[in-house]
Amino acid sequence: MSGKVVPLSVRVSADDAEFIARLSVEDATTPSEKIRALIHEAQRRRAGYRDYTRALAMARETIDPGVSALRHAEHQESMHSELVYALEEWLPETFAYFLTRLTTMSDRKDRAEQLVQLEQGIADRIMRLLEKILRLGVTPECPAYTRSVVFDRLDPVLALLEVIQAQRGAQRG
Repeated sequence: MSGKVVPLSVRVSADDAEFIARLSVEDATTPSEKIRALIHEAQRRRAGYRDYTRALAMARETIDPGVSALRHAEHQESMHSELVYALEEWLPETFAYFLTRLTTMSDRKDRAEQLVQLEQGIADRIMRLLEKILRLGVTPECPAYTRSVVFDRLDPVLALLEVIQAQRGAQRG
């Protein structure tokens, strides 16, 4: 990439101009600096879609404001939920895996195998989350805002598991 600067003129709506004026961007004060920073951020994100570590960092960065607000609220209320924490931990990792797999999928002959690997990776992640949640339901009280939040919802899951168990037994026998 050359260091040559190309002038660019754009027209934006009054709402967009106001947004840019109010936008706080580190080391950018003028509209031109802010727009350059936004372009740089878009380039960084696009490049990050192909790299798991960068995609994971971007996913965490995206949810961080909400997580920070959640942690603040939990601190203020002296509360904690392992259920919410499990989702907060699972979501960026799963998103990063999914995104990088999709953006690196090739048009080669092995695309069918890539799809199988994608599906297996997603299944692994879903099952790990399910196991974490089921562990929270071992006793009627779990470390959550509502102590019985998982336990109270287990009956339909257990009913499904019984059907699956019976079908598996019939297929084996």
